Amino acid sequence: MKNLKFLHVGITVSDMKKTIQFYTKYFGFRLNMEGRFDEEFLRKRRMLYGLEDGAYSDFCILESPDGIALELFQFQPQLPSKGENGIWNRAGYTHICLKVDNIFEVYEKLKEDGIPFFFEPDFRGNPDEHWVFLKDPDGNLIELQD
Repeated sequence: MKNLKFLHVGITVSDMKKTIQFYTKYFGFRLNMEGRFDEEFLRKRRMLYGLEDGAYSDFCILESPDGIALELFQFQPQLPSKGENGIWNRAGYTHICLKVDNIFEVYEKLKEDGIPFFFEPDFRGNPDEHWVFLKDPDGNLIELQD
């Protein structure tokens, strides 16, 4: 496919404003659009969304500085989060990865603001490449690389 282009990743969140603030403050994403999937929209697509009557979802598109987008959904009613780390040996998505200019600066800024990490930035293959993992406000895994 010559014209294939990666467009976005969809993430369901519990607090849209908090998640927007997290990705804009720390990673330079910008809010591109906001909207709502009302009850009628979701009812017509019940096979896709699997929601009961009365459900609706606010959504937005956050765009990274290089044009990759996160599509965020906040559904009502909400189901409680599983609260578990990604299970790496279970089929399914595990994380998103963001490339940053200076992983140590980003790490220190996030850490100062109380964001926990799984480990400190570490070598990834060679001394000029580093990586580290953290979670967004809903526990979705983010890998950072420089």
